[in-house]
Amino acid sequence: MTTTASTTTQLDRIPVAETVERLNARSNFHTMSRRATRDVARLLVVMITAVFVLVGMSAYAASLQHANNVLIKENEYLQAEIDSLNSQIVEETKVTRVENLATKEYGMVYPTKDNCIVIAEGTETGDNLAAFIRSEAYN
Repeated sequence: MTTTASTTTQLDRIPVAETVERLNARSNFHTMSRRATRDVARLLVVMITAVFVLVGMSAYAASLQHANNVLIKENEYLQAEIDSLNSQIVEETKVTRVENLATKEYGMVYPTKDNCIVIAEGTETGDNLAAFIRSEAYN
C-alpha cells in the first residue's frame, strides 16, 4: 500500500490543468498529423491526375498534328494537279490552237465575200458578217 500512497502523492504533485494540456497537445498532434497525411494524399492524387491529363492531351495533340500533316500533303498534291490542269486548259484554249484544230481537222475557213449568204432580202452583202447580224438584231 505504500506504493499506492507514493503514486497518489506523485499525481498530486502534477497539476490537473497541466495534465489536460499535455493530453490535448498529444491529441492535437495526432489530429494534425492525420489531416496532414490526408492533405498530402489528396495532393498526390491531384498531381497524378494532372500528369495523366497532360500525357493524354499531348498524345491527342500529336495525333491531330499527324492528321494535319497528312491533310497538308494531300492539299499540296491537289494544288499541283489543279495547276497542271489549269496550264492544260490555257494551252488548249489558245486562239492559235483552236484555229489550227478548226482549219485542219474540221475544214473551217474564215468567211469571205464570196461565201457569205444573205439572210434577208434587200440587205447588202458585206465583208463584216457580225455587223450585219448586229444591225438585224437591233432593228
